[in-house]
Amino acid sequence: MNDGPIVRRISFDIHGEFITQLAREWFYTGEKSHEKVIEILMDSMTGTDTPEAQIRRYAEDILLGRAALKGSTAAGTYHLETYEPGEEEQMPQSMNIWKEVERRKKAEKDLRRMIERWDVAMDHISESTQREIRKELGEETAEDRQQDALDSFMARMMDKEDHTTEDYGWLEPDGTFHAVEWGNHQEWANDYLDKNLTQEERFAAMVEINASGMVKSSPDVIGAADYLVRRGWVLLHNPQQGIAIPTRDITREYTKAQKEFLYDYYMERDCKEEANAIWQDE
Repeated sequence: MNDGPIVRRISFDIHGEFITQLAREWFYTGEKSHEKVIEILMDSMTGTDTPEAQIRRYAEDILLGRAALKGSTAAGTYHLETYEPGEEEQMPQSMNIWKEVERRKKAEKDLRRMIERWDVAMDHISESTQREIRKELGEETAEDRQQDALDSFMARMMDKEDHTTEDYGWLEPDGTFHAVEWGNHQEWANDYLDKNLTQEERFAAMVEINASGMVKSSPDVIGAADYLVRRGWVLLHNPQQGIAIPTRDITREYTKAQKEFLYDYYMERDCKEEANAIWQDE
């Protein structure tokens, strides 16, 4: 009985046709860069005295259909075939580099025409609409944000209508609104906790606030204000003194009562877009 080690031999068989097809697909689909594909092809043609520059030329010819790797290493038939002019391999339409150049030129021409049309259209659109378009496209500028803040401030200051509620304040989950003067929302929240929580509850609230690391939904909510927001309260405030922006815990949905209040709040101020957004924010 032979107790010697068991020897297993693993042999590899490389087919030139497979490498040729794979390299072309990688290149023409853009899955790998031109240099990476050339490197792979050059590595597949090592082991001879052929100069590196010539091997690189062969690799480029393979991509263009002017040459191809053929045969099998296991059978000893692995080799490079080159083709004379007029004898090149028929490349699939998707691998026609000359057609690709034509397609890119056409795409560039179409893009330039679209940009020209866009510029003409923008010249006939109001600045406010242009800002809305940039906002939707995620291309809002600092100047856009400043102008929006100014527009919001002017809209609030020019609003002479009597409203059923003040402009700023705190909104409870049950829809109860507490009017607060601009800039006093932090102080109001502190006073609310002092008046409505027991000593034990206030202590627990302070522990929670300090332990939270002040993870906030907005720079406008810290300390006691953050505590209220975490419990479903909504802050109606605007640092630029414009139309109020609702601040809430991003992990919570508005309650039905809050949605009804906010919808009426914005409709009273002729802010239809903001009003509709409340019910769309599911």
